[in-house]
Amino acid sequence: MRIVYLYGFASGPQSDKAQFFKKKFTKLNVSFDIYDYIPNRENFTYLKTSTLLEKLNAHIKKKYSGEKVILFGSSFGGLISTWYTHLYVENVSKLILMAPALRFSASRICKLLEIIPSQWKKRGVVPIFHYRYDREIPLAYSFYEDILANPPPEFKDNTFSIPTLIFHGKFDETVPVEWSQELQFVQNVIFHTLNSDHQLLDQKNTMWNIIREFLQI
Repeated sequence: MRIVYLYGFASGPQSDKAQFFKKKFTKLNVSFDIYDYIPNRENFTYLKTSTLLEKLNAHIKKKYSGEKVILFGSSFGGLISTWYTHLYVENVSKLILMAPALRFSASRICKLLEIIPSQWKKRGVVPIFHYRYDREIPLAYSFYEDILANPPPEFKDNTFSIPTLIFHGKFDETVPVEWSQELQFVQNVIFHTLNSDHQLLDQKNTMWNIIREFLQI
């Protein structure tokens, strides 16, 4: 069993959830690979989802040599995990998603950042507080251009041809819980609404117990 974990948009490998689950899986001798897709500030500034998907595919093919992995993603990492599975389902055996940003779009990122595209283009960058670096990091307009040119697909039933476990906080103000609720009756999807917010930090043990049952470990 090989698990590849993708953290959230402004997070990192040392995040509370990443380290919590790493410790839990390690105790059971389960491989838990936190894929560090934003290893430095410059990588964040020039982040593009299309490039990220290519790099993730190269990472999985190189490190796991054709062996299927379990993708475990949080928020934006949940979007990338699902998107990757949509493209390369032959490389993934199961999906675990926490508050996945499945309806992420160019217009949504502008709404979250409270900026219109013309302003972003004129400025070149927009500052975003990044928890990993505990400071604001500029995000280039190329991020917007890339996701506008290469938007996430509409994830239909065929995306979830493998067992998928989704957690979402009832009081999530960052990623609407409705984005996940749309999938609750899709075959192969197990959906849990939790009494929490976007971070789900107070639900880590609850999620862990459900994950263990899902993975039968």
